Amino acid sequence: MDIEKLREIVKNKLPEKRYIHTLGVEKVCVELAKKYGVDEEKIRVAALLHDYLKKDNVETLKEICKDMPEAKGYENLPEIFHSLAGYEVVKKEFEIDDEDILNSIKYHTIGRKNMSILEKIIYIGDAIEENRDYPNVDEIRKKTFQDIDEGIIFEISRKLEYLKEKGGIIHKNTKEMLEDLVSKQELKQ
Repeated sequence: MDIEKLREIVKNKLPEKRYIHTLGVEKVCVELAKKYGVDEEKIRVAALLHDYLKKDNVETLKEICKDMPEAKGYENLPEIFHSLAGYEVVKKEFEIDDEDILNSIKYHTIGRKNMSILEKIIYIGDAIEENRDYPNVDEIRKKTFQDIDEGIIFEISRKLEYLKEKGGIIHKNTKEMLEDLVSKQELKQ
């Protein structure tokens, strides 16, 4: 896939601030891909397209996702629909049939158990790109480059604390991903 052409398409679709974020995600994901031995072109495609539908109408996105199990019961969690719908739209619009790329787009907001390394990189790259500034982000970055699973565990733990304080909704996939990663880390020790 022509990465320069893809960047141009994304630039024309997204507002400037979201495009700058997307480039930040691409940059950190490429660094992580080199560290963890993942195909750089696949990482670039997934990173550039992860927020492709971010500014689309939420009701339209919900309609695309209405039959997805991950959407059922989470209609009041609008921030997940751009990623879930992204799977379907990117597949058709860009004729991408690589399930790893598609799943990394689909699950970059909620995660899931048994994510591939590409999926993990897009998930955490979205949270730690250089333009992100929130409590503990530097520590999450550091942990991610030491051990991606440790970085994700720390990021999810911080996110869950934040959502509990705000009374926010926590997707079951995110809880399951955390439990899965923690149990795998315990087996390594």
